[in-house]
Amino acid sequence: MKKFSRWIGSLLAGLTIALTFAASPALAEQDRHGMENDMPIPTDEAALENGKDRYQARCSYCHRPDGRGGSSGVCLACQKYKHGSRSSQIYATIAAGKPYTKMGAFASTLSSEEIFNIVAYIRALQEWKLKDDAAADSGAGK
Repeated sequence: MKKFSRWIGSLLAGLTIALTFAASPALAEQDRHGMENDMPIPTDEAALENGKDRYQARCSYCHRPDGRGGSSGVCLACQKYKHGSRSSQIYATIAAGKPYTKMGAFASTLSSEEIFNIVAYIRALQEWKLKDDAAADSGAGK
């Protein structure tokens, strides 16, 4: 019962945060690549390392370690998602999952902080893919 209560509490807290920021487009800011960060995302090394560890443990099986998609998971490094590309939407998808898909809910097994850290790590994966794509484009132009 305690585990279920913790899960419900985490889910409600996460969804409240996500919906608050999603409903406030004035708070949204786009980074230099057009990714919309409508909620504060941690940027410190410890948070990114925690996000990487949690991502590798929970997400990489379906989405691959580099975030570029696998046999059952979409490309997370590609910036555009069926269920929304805003940080709040990514957070809500991780926390609550998506019914009738293979995307499960993780609010019962990950804290809000860990989910924020995963979102931050996904943003880092997007940055790395953009750099790789730019390098490939410049190499192809030679």
